[in-house]
Amino acid sequence: MEIAESWLSPPAGVGAAQMPVPPDQAFMRRYAAYRDRLRFNVADPANRCDTYVVSPGMVMAVVDVGCKNEFASRLSGQDIVEFHYRLSGSLVLAGQWGEVSVGEASCLLWYQPVGCDDVAERLGVPDRLRETWVSLYCDRHWLQGVGGAEVGRLLAGLAEGHGSTATPQFRLGEQIAATLPVLRDIVGLECRDGIDWLYAIGKAHELLHVTLRNGRLIGASPGPVRNERDLRRLAQVRGILDQSFVAPPTLAALARRVGLNPAKLCAGFRRHYGETTSGYVRRLRLEHAQALLSGTDLQVREIARQSGYRHHSTFTAAYRQHFGVSPKRTRHGVSQVN
Repeated sequence: MEIAESWLSPPAGVGAAQMPVPPDQAFMRRYAAYRDRLRFNVADPANRCDTYVVSPGMVMAVVDVGCKNEFASRLSGQDIVEFHYRLSGSLVLAGQWGEVSVGEASCLLWYQPVGCDDVAERLGVPDRLRETWVSLYCDRHWLQGVGGAEVGRLLAGLAEGHGSTATPQFRLGEQIAATLPVLRDIVGLECRDGIDWLYAIGKAHELLHVTLRNGRLIGASPGPVRNERDLRRLAQVRGILDQSFVAPPTLAALARRVGLNPAKLCAGFRRHYGETTSGYVRRLRLEHAQALLSGTDLQVREIARQSGYRHHSTFTAAYRQHFGVSPKRTRHGVSQVN
């Protein structure tokens, strides 16, 4: 079945109390033009893909789906600042300017000025990993008005540009620890009535507040990678790890093989793909194990061994931390949640 982006509006009698200023219609039109409507093919009708209008200049999207397809869309420069909080799954943003890959437990600050339309977005890894994330989409002028100096410091360097030569600006880093409990509350909420809706918009504002107060922790990126030779080397690193994640080469051996020094390899891989080389290997191992649990009758110990884990207990702990359930519960058909 298909699940599409669902707009959740304030129930009757709530909007006037909570939103004395109605949503800015010009901003809503720009948000609608920002990208295509989210759509995923899923097996579980309980999955969610919800969008809330929480302030005159802010929209919150909440996605938690076991996707069977990749969602792809063009992103249009609409003077919107996006705070993307990824808990699991995969996001890739690419264009002639370069590529940004966002893995799990990452926070992306993303801005496309008017005229910057050279961005292709790909979401999800079909049948491999749950797509779980929250995004806050903010009108830049509204954000600067409510956030003052904190926003000014955070957006420093995210220069406004116009015309076909404009490029996206971003910062990518690890998830801010203080945002994690807020994100779990948002993802876990079932919006059934007005009280739940009040809770959701309160959590959206709390998430923005915590992010702005801790914005300096979002890893600063000087901009997209432009060195084509280094891009090819990083792609080569990822290809090697894709083929050898069960028993990957050491960092030193990997660096020698592609012609990069270890420090540059680590920094470049993290900046370009949104996760460390060790984190990438760990994710590949666990996704491989998940596929074996769901599609074979192999014993859990054997699956652990085939996924690169020497000890059953280490594998079980890593699997539970990554997917939120034990390997045995996956085998019995329990949905993974983060």
